Amino acid sequence: MKTGLYFSVTIGDLPKDTFDVVEFTLQEGLSTLFTLSLTLSSKDSNIDLQAQLLQKVQLVVYSNGQVERTVNALVEKAERGDSGFKRTFYTITARPALWQLTLTKDSRIYHFKSVPDIIDEILQDYNIVVDKQLMDPHPVREYTTMKRESYFQFIARLAAEEGIAFWFEENQLFYSDSHLGMTGGLSLIYNPHPQIATFLPTISALKFGCAMRPTEAKTKDYRYSHPDVMMDAKSKTDKPLPSFEIFDSYGRYDDEQMAQQLSQYRLQALQSDSEQGQAASNYFQLMPGKIFSISEHPSQSMNQSWQIVTITHHGYLPQSLDNESDDRPATLTNEFTFIPGKNDWRPPFIHKPQADGDEVAVVVGPAGEEIHVNEHGAVKIHFHWNRYDAADERASCWVRVLQNWNGDGFGFLSIPRIGQEVLVGYINGDIDRPIIMGTTYNGNNRPPLDLPSAKTQMSIKSKTHKGEGFNELRFEDENGKQELFMHAQKDMNTVVLNDRSTVVMANHTENVAANQIMTVGENRIIEVGENQDSTILANRILSVQGDSKTLVGGACDIQVKDVVYISSATAIRLDCGQSVIEMDSGGNIKLHCNNFHIFAKNRGDVIGQSIVEINGDGAQAVVNEEDVAANIEASLESTFPK
Repeated sequence: MKTGLYFSVTIGDLPKDTFDVVEFTLQEGLSTLFTLSLTLSSKDSNIDLQAQLLQKVQLVVYSNGQVERTVNALVEKAERGDSGFKRTFYTITARPALWQLTLTKDSRIYHFKSVPDIIDEILQDYNIVVDKQLMDPHPVREYTTMKRESYFQFIARLAAEEGIAFWFEENQLFYSDSHLGMTGGLSLIYNPHPQIATFLPTISALKFGCAMRPTEAKTKDYRYSHPDVMMDAKSKTDKPLPSFEIFDSYGRYDDEQMAQQLSQYRLQALQSDSEQGQAASNYFQLMPGKIFSISEHPSQSMNQSWQIVTITHHGYLPQSLDNESDDRPATLTNEFTFIPGKNDWRPPFIHKPQADGDEVAVVVGPAGEEIHVNEHGAVKIHFHWNRYDAADERASCWVRVLQNWNGDGFGFLSIPRIGQEVLVGYINGDIDRPIIMGTTYNGNNRPPLDLPSAKTQMSIKSKTHKGEGFNELRFEDENGKQELFMHAQKDMNTVVLNDRSTVVMANHTENVAANQIMTVGENRIIEVGENQDSTILANRILSVQGDSKTLVGGACDIQVKDVVYISSATAIRLDCGQSVIEMDSGGNIKLHCNNFHIFAKNRGDVIGQSIVEINGDGAQAVVNEEDVAANIEASLESTFPK
């Protein structure tokens, strides 16, 4: 068994003795993908480098025969170097399994998932085991967009938004939103003389200081569902320092608790290195995510708990050079940065990718529907780049539609229908806040006009919901053919609360296929400049509740093919100059005139049931009443049948 310090490495399925470690560097940090750089020597000068890519690398550090630490990674890069008398040198760069996510780039949408849910789903897709320690609530997000990002960039951005840090410990990925999720138990002795060799875990070259950073973080957000409620939150350091505020709008939160929590994350990220130290040690078990303590420091303020932020390990084993070695001893050192153990380190805030312009999408909804809309007039859309979601009502969040004009209960409203192509913009370039800017025609959805021949026309044309037909308002601007055309597929209703005026400079034609009803609350006046012709193919009834008067400036000609029936409840009077005929409801008929003549082409009878007096020359004529009355009645009935 070897004593002292010793390193070994294995790569993939190659024999364990293929490589000897000459030198290595391991760079680690919170929320950082570590990099393991290895300088190796081998007696085999023909190792297939291509075959080693993404192979598992295991570096083991031994101290006096005991494993001090094991590092597992995947080969990112392999290089062959110089060859000596017996050995060939190789350089291997290895990264954690999580690094594979940097080799991707994708665009997709996650629906109704929290940030931890999204991270877990992605890691599971890549078979990466993770241990999480979350202390704060992380709400479900309705809509989270990944846009032209690698999966690593995406989860790192989301984690930074919600104050989640990750690290690698004991060959496993961890993430947490609190220093309480880190492990402790490591103790280092302060050693101001590192040149004196020791196997005890020591810390040296120690520096600790403070730096001025922003002292306040304020965020503000707007929700269109509650536009009058401006949600803002502010966090301020408790240090007695001047105020320097960082303000950012659109903080992305739905309640005050989450608002305050996110602003606190932002402040902690800004303050993460406001108290920070640097040091060196000989302890390979130091790594990000570890809490360690210092002892025997002359300043008691340093003898407390601290946490590693970044660390770089250097290992050198000249014995692996064989006959090409030098006489330097094996060494293992590191340099690291640290912060107080009670602080919650937060990764720097990462701004999401900005939308680089408007996009085209298709309106979607449930199967069998033509219109799918919510109470705000918003619809669902499916982007052409969305490879993961079906083109249905689950493809997006509710997306508002830009209207030409709006107000509280008034304005213009046009709801894009399922299958229509729309142009999508983004509020402030935020890829999680799409808004429909308008609609566009394409090869399937054709314009309502025959273009280019109808280029002078403008049309507002709808389509019957789940049926055939349309409503349309069309304008023709061709010179000499100007026209305003309206088409109602079924009913047309017009309400005018005051005056309505219509002026037709030429002809006016109306065709009513069924009934026409006109109700006038007060007066109605019709003036015809020349002739008026009315043709009624069936019956005509004129009902006048008051008086009726007809004035004719010329002749009046009434022609009736059948009976003319005139009825009055009280009296009928016909006047023509000095001639008057009067009839009343009592059965009396009076004829007032200067002269009268009765001509009967054949027989003429005058019959009275009592007395008929004919006073022509003053003589008295007496006839039988009953005969006169009967004859008159028979004559009237034959002439004027009821």
